[in-house]
Amino acid sequence: MILGVPLFFLFCIYGVVNTYLPVFLSSLGYSVTEIGILMGCFEAAGLSIPVLVSSRVDKKGTHGRTVILLSLLIILVLPPLVLIRHFLVTAIFLGFLAVGFKGSVPLIDALISRNLGDDTSNYGKIRVIGSIGFVFVTLLLQFTSLVNPDSAMSIASAIVVPSLLVILSMIAIPGLMHRQPAPATDVENAGFIARYRERLKNFSPAFWFGIFLIFLGFFGLTPSQRFFSLYVRDFLGMESYAGLWALSAAAEIPFMFLSGFFIRKYGTEKLLVVSLAAITIRNLVYAVFPTFGGAVAGQLFHSICFGLFHPAAVVFISERVPRRYLAVGLTLYTSFSMGLASVIGNVIGGFVIEGFGYRTLFVFFSFFPLIGIVAFMRFRNVVFRKTAVN
Repeated sequence: MILGVPLFFLFCIYGVVNTYLPVFLSSLGYSVTEIGILMGCFEAAGLSIPVLVSSRVDKKGTHGRTVILLSLLIILVLPPLVLIRHFLVTAIFLGFLAVGFKGSVPLIDALISRNLGDDTSNYGKIRVIGSIGFVFVTLLLQFTSLVNPDSAMSIASAIVVPSLLVILSMIAIPGLMHRQPAPATDVENAGFIARYRERLKNFSPAFWFGIFLIFLGFFGLTPSQRFFSLYVRDFLGMESYAGLWALSAAAEIPFMFLSGFFIRKYGTEKLLVVSLAAITIRNLVYAVFPTFGGAVAGQLFHSICFGLFHPAAVVFISERVPRRYLAVGLTLYTSFSMGLASVIGNVIGGFVIEGFGYRTLFVFFSFFPLIGIVAFMRFRNVVFRKTAVN
Protein backbone atom coordinates (compact mmCIF):
# COMPACT_ATOMS: atom_id res chain seq x y z
CA MET A 1 0.00 0.00 0.00
CA ILE A 2 3.02 2.28 0.36
CA LEU A 3 3.00 2.52 -3.44
CA GLY A 4 -0.14 4.63 -3.05
CA VAL A 5 1.58 7.48 -1.17
CA PRO A 6 2.61 9.42 -4.32
CA LEU A 7 -0.96 8.96 -5.56
CA PHE A 8 -2.25 10.48 -2.31
CA PHE A 9 -0.30 13.69 -2.88
CA LEU A 10 -0.85 13.70 -6.66
CA PHE A 11 -4.60 13.60 -6.14
CA CYS A 12 -4.34 16.33 -3.56
CA ILE A 13 -3.22 18.38 -6.57
CA TYR A 14 -6.20 17.05 -8.51
CA GLY A 15 -8.48 18.04 -5.64
CA VAL A 16 -7.36 21.66 -5.86
CA VAL A 17 -7.33 21.82 -9.67
CA ASN A 18 -10.66 20.04 -10.24
CA THR A 19 -12.39 22.17 -7.64
CA TYR A 20 -10.82 25.54 -8.31
CA LEU A 21 -9.53 25.69 -11.91
CA PRO A 22 -12.70 27.26 -13.37
CA VAL A 23 -12.99 29.48 -10.29
CA PHE A 24 -9.29 30.37 -10.66
CA LEU A 25 -9.86 31.43 -14.28
CA SER A 26 -12.96 33.34 -13.29
CA SER A 27 -10.90 35.25 -10.72
CA LEU A 28 -8.58 36.28 -13.56
CA GLY A 29 -11.55 37.92 -15.29
CA TYR A 30 -12.43 35.41 -18.01
CA SER A 31 -16.01 34.72 -19.15
CA VAL A 32 -17.64 31.26 -19.10
CA THR A 33 -17.05 30.80 -22.82
CA GLU A 34 -13.39 31.82 -22.45
CA ILE A 35 -13.05 29.49 -19.45
CA GLY A 36 -14.39 26.61 -21.56
CA ILE A 37 -11.85 27.35 -24.31
CA LEU A 38 -8.99 27.71 -21.82
CA MET A 39 -9.87 24.44 -20.11
CA GLY A 40 -10.00 22.89 -23.57
CA CYS A 41 -6.43 24.10 -24.15
CA PHE A 42 -5.52 22.70 -20.73
CA GLU A 43 -6.86 19.27 -21.66
CA ALA A 44 -5.36 19.37 -25.17
CA ALA A 45 -1.85 19.81 -23.79
CA GLY A 46 -2.53 17.14 -21.19
CA LEU A 47 -3.46 14.61 -23.86
CA SER A 48 -0.77 15.24 -26.48
CA ILE A 49 2.64 15.72 -24.89
CA PRO A 50 2.41 12.90 -22.30
CA VAL A 51 1.75 10.41 -25.13
CA LEU A 52 5.11 11.34 -26.66
CA VAL A 53 6.87 11.24 -23.29
CA SER A 54 5.47 7.84 -22.23
CA SER A 55 7.06 5.96 -25.13
CA ARG A 56 10.55 7.14 -24.18
CA VAL A 57 9.90 6.55 -20.48
CA ASP A 58 8.70 3.00 -21.19
CA LYS A 59 11.90 2.32 -23.10
CA LYS A 60 14.29 3.76 -20.50
CA GLY A 61 12.30 2.82 -17.38
CA THR A 62 12.74 6.30 -15.86
CA HIS A 63 9.21 6.55 -14.51
CA GLY A 64 10.18 7.91 -11.08
CA ARG A 65 12.62 10.51 -12.36
CA THR A 66 10.08 11.73 -14.92
CA VAL A 67 7.36 12.14 -12.27
CA ILE A 68 9.74 14.36 -10.29
CA LEU A 69 10.48 16.52 -13.34
CA LEU A 70 6.78 16.87 -14.11
CA SER A 71 6.08 17.90 -10.50
CA LEU A 72 8.77 20.57 -10.74
CA LEU A 73 7.12 21.79 -13.94
CA ILE A 74 3.84 22.28 -12.06
CA ILE A 75 5.57 24.48 -9.49
CA LEU A 76 7.49 26.56 -12.03
CA VAL A 77 4.51 27.51 -14.23
CA LEU A 78 2.26 28.76 -11.44
CA PRO A 79 3.83 32.23 -10.86
CA PRO A 80 3.54 33.39 -14.50
CA LEU A 81 0.08 31.83 -14.71
CA VAL A 82 -1.05 34.04 -11.83
CA LEU A 83 0.87 37.22 -12.70
CA ILE A 84 0.47 37.50 -16.50
CA ARG A 85 -3.20 38.03 -17.33
CA HIS A 86 -3.41 37.62 -21.09
CA PHE A 87 -5.58 35.01 -22.81
CA LEU A 88 -2.84 33.50 -25.00
CA VAL A 89 -0.27 33.50 -22.18
CA THR A 90 -2.78 31.88 -19.83
CA ALA A 91 -3.54 29.19 -22.41
CA ILE A 92 0.18 28.39 -22.85
CA PHE A 93 0.96 28.12 -19.16
CA LEU A 94 -2.22 26.15 -18.50
CA GLY A 95 -0.88 23.70 -21.07
CA PHE A 96 2.37 23.31 -19.14
CA LEU A 97 0.40 22.81 -15.92
CA ALA A 98 -1.64 20.07 -17.60
CA VAL A 99 1.48 18.30 -18.85
CA GLY A 100 2.88 18.37 -15.33
CA PHE A 101 0.14 16.64 -13.39
CA LYS A 102 -1.72 14.77 -16.12
CA GLY A 103 1.52 13.28 -17.39
CA SER A 104 2.32 11.91 -13.94
CA VAL A 105 -0.80 9.76 -13.58
CA PRO A 106 -0.09 7.10 -16.24
CA LEU A 107 3.54 6.89 -15.14
CA ILE A 108 2.60 6.19 -11.52
CA ASP A 109 -0.13 3.81 -12.72
CA ALA A 110 2.49 1.97 -14.79
CA LEU A 111 4.81 1.74 -11.76
CA ILE A 112 1.98 0.27 -9.68
CA SER A 113 0.91 -2.17 -12.41
CA ARG A 114 4.47 -3.37 -12.89
CA ASN A 115 4.88 -3.95 -9.16
CA LEU A 116 1.57 -5.84 -9.04
CA GLY A 117 2.68 -8.18 -11.81
CA ASP A 118 -0.17 -10.35 -13.11
CA ASP A 119 -2.54 -9.44 -10.24
CA THR A 120 -3.77 -6.20 -11.85
CA SER A 121 -7.32 -6.62 -10.47
CA ASN A 122 -5.99 -5.31 -7.14
CA TYR A 123 -5.07 -1.98 -8.74
CA GLY A 124 -8.13 -0.36 -7.16
CA LYS A 125 -6.93 -1.14 -3.63
CA ILE A 126 -3.88 1.06 -4.21
CA ARG A 127 -5.57 3.66 -6.41
CA VAL A 128 -8.12 4.27 -3.63
CA ILE A 129 -5.36 6.01 -1.67
CA GLY A 130 -5.41 8.70 -4.35
CA SER A 131 -9.15 9.12 -3.76
CA ILE A 132 -8.50 9.49 -0.05
CA GLY A 133 -6.03 12.27 -0.86
CA PHE A 134 -8.65 13.98 -3.02
CA VAL A 135 -11.24 13.77 -0.22
CA PHE A 136 -8.73 14.99 2.37
CA VAL A 137 -7.76 18.13 0.47
CA THR A 138 -11.30 19.05 -0.65
CA LEU A 139 -12.65 18.72 2.89
CA LEU A 140 -9.70 20.76 4.14
CA LEU A 141 -10.50 23.47 1.63
CA GLN A 142 -14.22 23.41 2.41
CA PHE A 143 -13.93 23.70 6.18
CA THR A 144 -10.89 25.95 6.53
CA SER A 145 -9.87 29.31 5.14
CA LEU A 146 -6.56 28.07 3.73
CA VAL A 147 -7.65 29.04 0.22
CA ASN A 148 -9.38 32.24 -0.80
CA PRO A 149 -11.46 31.32 -3.91
CA ASP A 150 -11.31 34.93 -5.07
CA SER A 151 -7.49 34.95 -5.07
CA ALA A 152 -5.58 33.27 -7.90
CA MET A 153 -2.38 33.40 -5.82
CA SER A 154 -4.06 31.60 -2.94
CA ILE A 155 -5.29 28.80 -5.22
CA ALA A 156 -1.85 28.46 -6.84
CA SER A 157 -0.19 28.16 -3.43
CA ALA A 158 -2.49 25.24 -2.61
CA ILE A 159 -1.13 23.42 -5.67
CA VAL A 160 2.55 23.98 -4.82
CA VAL A 161 2.53 22.18 -1.45
CA PRO A 162 1.27 18.76 -2.63
CA SER A 163 3.53 19.02 -5.70
CA LEU A 164 6.54 19.24 -3.39
CA LEU A 165 5.22 16.27 -1.39
CA VAL A 166 4.92 14.18 -4.58
CA ILE A 167 8.63 14.80 -5.19
CA LEU A 168 9.60 13.89 -1.64
CA SER A 169 7.52 10.70 -1.67
CA MET A 170 9.03 9.54 -4.97
CA ILE A 171 12.52 9.96 -3.50
CA ALA A 172 11.76 8.50 -0.07
CA ILE A 173 9.85 5.33 -1.00
CA PRO A 174 12.21 2.46 -1.88
CA GLY A 175 11.92 1.13 -5.42
CA LEU A 176 10.09 4.03 -7.06
CA MET A 177 13.27 5.55 -8.47
CA HIS A 178 14.51 2.15 -9.67
CA ARG A 179 14.82 1.96 -13.44
CA GLN A 180 12.61 -0.67 -15.06
CA PRO A 181 13.38 -0.51 -18.79
CA ALA A 182 11.11 -2.36 -21.18
CA PRO A 183 12.49 -5.45 -22.94
CA ALA A 184 14.34 -4.62 -26.14
CA THR A 185 12.44 -5.12 -29.40
CA ASP A 186 13.40 -5.25 -33.03
CA VAL A 187 12.12 -1.74 -33.64
CA GLU A 188 13.96 0.09 -30.88
CA ASN A 189 16.57 1.38 -33.32
CA ALA A 190 13.95 2.64 -35.76
CA GLY A 191 12.72 6.23 -35.89
CA PHE A 192 10.23 7.57 -33.39
CA ILE A 193 7.22 7.35 -35.71
CA ALA A 194 8.16 3.84 -36.81
CA ARG A 195 8.49 2.73 -33.18
CA TYR A 196 5.13 4.19 -32.24
CA ARG A 197 3.44 2.68 -35.29
CA GLU A 198 4.89 -0.73 -34.45
CA ARG A 199 3.71 -0.48 -30.86
CA LEU A 200 0.19 0.51 -31.86
CA LYS A 201 0.04 -2.57 -34.11
CA ASN A 202 0.21 -4.67 -30.95
CA PHE A 203 -3.03 -3.14 -29.64
CA SER A 204 -6.07 -5.28 -30.45
CA PRO A 205 -9.41 -4.11 -31.93
CA ALA A 206 -10.92 -4.77 -28.49
CA PHE A 207 -8.48 -2.27 -26.98
CA TRP A 208 -9.43 0.46 -29.46
CA PHE A 209 -13.15 -0.19 -29.11
CA GLY A 210 -12.75 -0.01 -25.33
CA ILE A 211 -10.90 3.30 -25.70
CA PHE A 212 -13.88 4.57 -27.73
CA LEU A 213 -16.42 3.48 -25.08
CA ILE A 214 -14.35 5.04 -22.30
CA PHE A 215 -14.07 8.23 -24.35
CA LEU A 216 -17.87 8.48 -24.55
CA GLY A 217 -18.09 7.95 -20.79
CA PHE A 218 -15.65 10.72 -19.93
CA PHE A 219 -17.23 12.99 -22.53
CA GLY A 220 -20.52 12.49 -20.68
CA LEU A 221 -18.78 13.35 -17.41
CA THR A 222 -17.66 16.79 -18.67
CA PRO A 223 -20.41 18.81 -16.90
CA SER A 224 -19.86 17.17 -13.51
CA GLN A 225 -16.06 17.08 -13.79
CA ARG A 226 -15.30 20.44 -15.38
CA PHE A 227 -18.19 22.85 -14.82
CA PHE A 228 -19.56 21.61 -11.51
CA SER A 229 -17.97 24.30 -9.33
CA LEU A 230 -19.36 27.07 -11.55
CA TYR A 231 -22.76 25.31 -11.59
CA VAL A 232 -22.91 25.28 -7.79
CA ARG A 233 -21.67 28.85 -7.42
CA ASP A 234 -23.44 30.58 -10.31
CA PHE A 235 -26.61 28.51 -10.81
CA LEU A 236 -27.36 27.13 -7.33
CA GLY A 237 -25.92 30.24 -5.66
CA MET A 238 -23.84 28.31 -3.11
CA GLU A 239 -20.20 28.26 -2.05
CA SER A 240 -20.16 24.60 -0.99
CA TYR A 241 -18.56 23.20 -4.14
CA ALA A 242 -15.41 21.95 -2.35
CA GLY A 243 -17.53 19.97 0.11
CA LEU A 244 -19.59 18.50 -2.74
CA TRP A 245 -16.39 17.51 -4.53
CA ALA A 246 -15.29 15.80 -1.31
CA LEU A 247 -18.62 13.95 -1.18
CA SER A 248 -18.17 12.58 -4.69
CA ALA A 249 -14.62 11.44 -3.98
CA ALA A 250 -15.69 9.84 -0.68
CA ALA A 251 -18.47 7.98 -2.50
CA GLU A 252 -15.97 6.47 -4.94
CA ILE A 253 -13.66 5.06 -2.24
CA PRO A 254 -15.59 1.88 -1.21
CA PHE A 255 -16.39 1.02 -4.83
CA MET A 256 -12.81 1.56 -5.92
CA PHE A 257 -11.52 -0.53 -3.02
CA LEU A 258 -13.89 -3.37 -3.94
CA SER A 259 -13.40 -2.94 -7.69
CA GLY A 260 -11.18 -6.02 -7.85
CA PHE A 261 -14.07 -8.16 -6.58
CA PHE A 262 -16.49 -6.68 -9.13
CA ILE A 263 -13.96 -7.05 -11.95
CA ARG A 264 -13.33 -10.72 -11.16
CA LYS A 265 -17.06 -11.41 -10.81
CA TYR A 266 -18.48 -9.51 -13.79
CA GLY A 267 -15.52 -8.64 -16.05
CA THR A 268 -14.36 -5.24 -17.20
CA GLU A 269 -16.64 -5.03 -20.26
CA LYS A 270 -19.88 -5.26 -18.26
CA LEU A 271 -18.61 -2.76 -15.70
CA LEU A 272 -17.81 -0.27 -18.45
CA VAL A 273 -21.39 -0.51 -19.72
CA VAL A 274 -22.88 -0.17 -16.22
CA SER A 275 -20.72 2.92 -15.72
CA LEU A 276 -21.93 4.47 -18.98
CA ALA A 277 -25.54 4.00 -17.85
CA ALA A 278 -24.74 5.59 -14.48
CA ILE A 279 -23.16 8.62 -16.17
CA THR A 280 -26.33 9.24 -18.18
CA ILE A 281 -28.53 8.96 -15.08
CA ARG A 282 -26.20 11.25 -13.14
CA ASN A 283 -26.48 14.02 -15.74
CA LEU A 284 -30.26 13.74 -15.80
CA VAL A 285 -30.41 14.00 -12.00
CA TYR A 286 -28.60 17.36 -12.14
CA ALA A 287 -30.91 18.55 -14.94
CA VAL A 288 -34.22 17.40 -13.44
CA PHE A 289 -33.40 18.34 -9.83
CA PRO A 290 -31.48 21.67 -9.94
CA THR A 291 -31.26 21.93 -6.15
CA PHE A 292 -28.74 21.24 -3.42
CA GLY A 293 -30.37 17.84 -2.88
CA GLY A 294 -30.05 17.07 -6.59
CA ALA A 295 -26.39 18.07 -6.48
CA VAL A 296 -25.80 15.73 -3.53
CA ALA A 297 -27.55 12.85 -5.30
CA GLY A 298 -25.59 13.48 -8.49
CA GLN A 299 -22.29 13.53 -6.63
CA LEU A 300 -23.08 10.18 -5.01
CA PHE A 301 -23.25 8.66 -8.51
CA HIS A 302 -19.50 9.24 -8.66
CA SER A 303 -19.24 5.93 -6.80
CA ILE A 304 -19.99 4.10 -10.04
CA CYS A 305 -19.18 6.81 -12.60
CA PHE A 306 -15.55 6.86 -11.44
CA GLY A 307 -15.13 4.49 -8.50
CA LEU A 308 -15.90 1.50 -10.73
CA PHE A 309 -15.38 3.08 -14.14
CA HIS A 310 -11.73 4.07 -13.70
CA PRO A 311 -10.41 0.77 -12.21
CA ALA A 312 -12.38 -1.21 -14.80
CA ALA A 313 -10.85 0.94 -17.56
CA VAL A 314 -7.28 0.57 -16.21
CA VAL A 315 -7.61 -3.21 -15.81
CA PHE A 316 -9.31 -3.48 -19.21
CA ILE A 317 -6.29 -1.79 -20.80
CA SER A 318 -3.78 -3.79 -18.73
CA GLU A 319 -5.40 -7.01 -19.96
CA ARG A 320 -5.15 -6.01 -23.62
CA VAL A 321 -1.81 -4.24 -23.93
CA PRO A 322 1.57 -5.99 -24.13
CA ARG A 323 3.24 -5.42 -20.78
CA ARG A 324 6.28 -3.75 -22.33
CA TYR A 325 3.94 -1.07 -23.74
CA LEU A 326 1.85 -0.61 -20.61
CA ALA A 327 2.72 3.06 -20.03
CA VAL A 328 1.85 3.84 -23.66
CA GLY A 329 -1.51 2.08 -23.30
CA LEU A 330 -2.33 3.87 -20.05
CA THR A 331 -1.26 7.20 -21.52
CA LEU A 332 -3.57 6.65 -24.49
CA TYR A 333 -6.32 6.08 -21.93
CA THR A 334 -5.63 9.21 -19.89
CA SER A 335 -4.75 11.37 -22.89
CA PHE A 336 -7.41 10.36 -25.39
CA SER A 337 -10.27 8.68 -23.53
CA MET A 338 -10.03 11.20 -20.69
CA GLY A 339 -8.17 14.12 -22.24
CA LEU A 340 -9.64 14.39 -25.72
CA ALA A 341 -13.12 13.96 -24.27
CA SER A 342 -12.43 16.88 -21.93
CA VAL A 343 -10.92 19.05 -24.68
CA ILE A 344 -14.00 18.78 -26.86
CA GLY A 345 -16.38 18.75 -23.89
CA ASN A 346 -14.92 21.89 -22.30
CA VAL A 347 -15.12 23.94 -25.48
CA ILE A 348 -18.63 22.78 -26.33
CA GLY A 349 -19.75 23.04 -22.69
CA GLY A 350 -18.74 26.68 -22.39
CA PHE A 351 -20.80 27.63 -25.42
CA VAL A 352 -23.78 25.54 -24.26
CA ILE A 353 -23.79 27.23 -20.85
CA GLU A 354 -23.47 30.69 -22.40
CA GLY A 355 -26.26 30.06 -24.88
CA PHE A 356 -28.68 27.69 -23.16
CA GLY A 357 -27.76 27.35 -19.47
CA TYR A 358 -26.65 24.60 -17.13
CA ARG A 359 -29.74 22.36 -17.32
CA THR A 360 -29.36 22.04 -21.10
CA LEU A 361 -25.68 21.30 -20.55
CA PHE A 362 -26.45 18.23 -18.45
CA VAL A 363 -29.19 16.97 -20.79
CA PHE A 364 -26.97 17.38 -23.86
CA PHE A 365 -24.07 15.40 -22.38
CA SER A 366 -26.36 12.62 -21.12
CA PHE A 367 -26.83 11.27 -24.67
CA PHE A 368 -23.24 10.29 -25.41
CA PRO A 369 -22.84 7.44 -22.90
CA LEU A 370 -26.06 6.00 -24.37
CA ILE A 371 -24.34 5.90 -27.76
CA GLY A 372 -21.61 3.80 -26.15
CA ILE A 373 -24.14 1.36 -24.70
CA VAL A 374 -25.85 0.92 -28.07
CA ALA A 375 -22.48 0.41 -29.79
CA PHE A 376 -21.49 -2.20 -27.20
CA MET A 377 -24.74 -4.12 -27.67
CA ARG A 378 -24.35 -4.02 -31.44
CA PHE A 379 -20.68 -5.00 -31.74
CA ARG A 380 -19.87 -6.91 -28.53
CA ASN A 381 -19.78 -10.33 -30.21
CA VAL A 382 -17.51 -9.04 -32.96
CA VAL A 383 -15.01 -6.99 -31.00
CA PHE A 384 -14.77 -8.27 -27.44
CA ARG A 385 -12.84 -11.48 -27.14
CA LYS A 386 -10.41 -12.56 -24.45
CA THR A 387 -6.99 -11.92 -25.94
CA ALA A 388 -3.62 -12.70 -24.44
CA VAL A 389 -0.98 -9.99 -24.19
CA ASN A 390 2.72 -10.46 -24.68
